[in-house]
Amino acid sequence: MLSHIRRSEIATFLRIRRARLQPEQVGLPRGRRRRTPGLRREEVAELAGISTEWYAWLEQSRDVNPSLDTLQRIAEALRLEPAEQQHLLNLGGYGVENGDNGLAREAVVGDSLQRLLEQIVCCPAWIMGARSDILAWNRAATVIHGDLGAMRGIERNGIHQLFLNPAMRRMLVDWEVHARDCVAKLRLTQANYLDDPWFNELIELLRSRSPAFSAWWDEHEVRLPHDGVKVYEHPKAGRLSFDYAILQVAGGNEVPLNLITYVPTRDTDTQEKMEALLRRSALVLSA
Repeated sequence: MLSHIRRSEIATFLRIRRARLQPEQVGLPRGRRRRTPGLRREEVAELAGISTEWYAWLEQSRDVNPSLDTLQRIAEALRLEPAEQQHLLNLGGYGVENGDNGLAREAVVGDSLQRLLEQIVCCPAWIMGARSDILAWNRAATVIHGDLGAMRGIERNGIHQLFLNPAMRRMLVDWEVHARDCVAKLRLTQANYLDDPWFNELIELLRSRSPAFSAWWDEHEVRLPHDGVKVYEHPKAGRLSFDYAILQVAGGNEVPLNLITYVPTRDTDTQEKMEALLRRSALVLSA
């Protein structure tokens, strides 16, 4: 049986996606007396091949358990993008990648992964768990995040740093674009752990302390992990530009982890600046 929070999330997600889809996009006439923004419930039900009453129960958070096939047909009827389709299946309990009964298992970084990080000298790199906790990092990563070793608890979390660390907000160029992207990716992952207090601790903290996070979280946007470019205005080195990639790796106890690597962008002086910053850091440590 789906928990109340899962039923509520499914209902909200379906209402938002139904409201944004226009009749013309699915080959239906608009008519003159349409008051509902987007499609009507009965139109979605007809497109999905299910009863209007049963679809209405889904949007009302009623105690029903949709099958995988039913959710897939609703996703097709609503013209959901791949990330949105995955999100809906995750909410329905069909996409849990990690944990038992929607609860996350403790992640462990093995020695081989830690050694790999240490070999990536001039490229900032991190290993993160399901909710973006920073579990391991190399020295180059401290150029971006500062002294990660001194951070405690949830403070050593990538999303926490992005929204609640003023220095990070000042440094990251196009902060809003990247922050929105992180919210969308976090929501996609969180659908696997809706009933997990440990995961929801981060969401509740960010909603209470960051109006921007709270507003974007309520939009229910979702996004798959992807590569890209991030640019920083570093207080000592000036502009640093990195191509970043997200790779899934197995932890020491087979729990999936994310390896995030930043490679200095070609045709920039980021590589030279990173080398200078790391030399300066080494001198300070040896003093």
